[in-house]
Amino acid sequence: MSQQMQHTSDNELRRDKITGTLSLQRDQSTYVQALPMLVIRLRGELLLPDDPGFESQRKDVWNGNHEGFPAIIVRCVDADDVISAVIFAREQGMEVSVRSGGHNFAGYGTNNGGMVIDLSGMKAINIYPEQHIARIEPGLTWGEVANALQPHGLALSSGDTATVGVGGLLLGGGIGWMARKYGLTIDHLRAVELVTADGQLLRASANENDELFWGLRGGGGNFGIATAFEVNLDPAGMILGGAIFYDLAEAESILRAYAPYAEAAPDELTTMAMFMAAPPAPFIPSDKQGKPVIAIAVCYTGDLADGERIVAPLRSLGMPIAEVVAPMPYPAIFAFTEEATIRGFPQYVRSLFASTLTDAMIHTIAEAAVDVISHETMVQIRILGGAMSRVPTDATAFAHRDKHAWVSVFNTGWQPDNGKHLAHAEQVWQSLRSYADGVYVNFLADEGEQRIHEAYPPATYARLVALKNRYDPTNLFHLNQNIKPTL
Repeated sequence: MSQQMQHTSDNELRRDKITGTLSLQRDQSTYVQALPMLVIRLRGELLLPDDPGFESQRKDVWNGNHEGFPAIIVRCVDADDVISAVIFAREQGMEVSVRSGGHNFAGYGTNNGGMVIDLSGMKAINIYPEQHIARIEPGLTWGEVANALQPHGLALSSGDTATVGVGGLLLGGGIGWMARKYGLTIDHLRAVELVTADGQLLRASANENDELFWGLRGGGGNFGIATAFEVNLDPAGMILGGAIFYDLAEAESILRAYAPYAEAAPDELTTMAMFMAAPPAPFIPSDKQGKPVIAIAVCYTGDLADGERIVAPLRSLGMPIAEVVAPMPYPAIFAFTEEATIRGFPQYVRSLFASTLTDAMIHTIAEAAVDVISHETMVQIRILGGAMSRVPTDATAFAHRDKHAWVSVFNTGWQPDNGKHLAHAEQVWQSLRSYADGVYVNFLADEGEQRIHEAYPPATYARLVALKNRYDPTNLFHLNQNIKPTL
């Protein structure tokens, strides 16, 4: 029997099984009656609450604050599956969540009573090393992409954590370990293949649907479901990566020296300062493990000898308690954020862009953070600039390229007294609120419409609304940092 005939036969059996199961259910709503026809059209898998595997897939979101109970999970394997799922959801009036890596702070990768369109099985990657081009699908994680590109001496600047999905991060911007050298992830986009709310598969690029292409570079999942991305790649063999750790008591003086140096450094150096608990790692003295520290994380992309010279001043900002900076292949840098890959713990975030990291703001950060840093609460300060800042602010929907710093406050509910630590994180955030000048859309939780306007300046937001009116006027794709249509 041919593979096509076998696939058809298997789907017919699945359709018959679902039809029989549904006939025993009391809920005979329209969508229930229509499910068998959806099943027969899918190459992937449709999961209902009673199916084996449904429970594990239902819970497969990173942020444990959000436990949804969808009615259907469609595990897509290609764009045709996505089209079938979108048409079905639209016709049946179902709420839609789109999930690639499930790494969303706001929990938009799940819902209650609706459909989850799961892209995690769409992991094809085609690499053209001589052209420095790749085609990647949204279900890949950034760790998988980095590992696939590394043998070719290539990389794509992306987020900080290996398990973040390609689809969600890329559409929002992509600030990562090589942002100063190579810019945002969206700056490498050549084209996006997108399923729109009416079930059409479009290609958006500089030459095709160019206004949509503008909006997809920072506008998130508001205009459809991306099923593939064509991207430019950059050379990145060995990097100089790692972190230098100082006692938190030195935080203010270290930040005052660190910030101007990091801002003036060559583009090859991307850094961040982290207020955190020292990890229980062998390179940390035993008496310092678990204690509050400030770590300067570095990623130098370029000549390693030059990198050693340029990183050297960061080793003498104070009296280091530990250091782990060494040449490594680019994918190894993800080891420093491995703890953030753990799924299922409650996650809390607040973040802001700052026009500049002033002495007053540094004092406020140090004063607010010194008493609250723990294994659960962390503050990150990133110095931006470099390549990401040299793209015009109106070239993409990501419009905060002129900002010099980005500050994030995190809480992870590992301990039972999570409520106290949530209050601590909120305390730090509120102390910094007056310095805010915009926010990164990928680091927003469900924080209200005003915060979405902070992610997009008025002219940018107006263009995004026009795109929403055209491509999703009924707001089918609203479980995101939502741009509301006005039609």
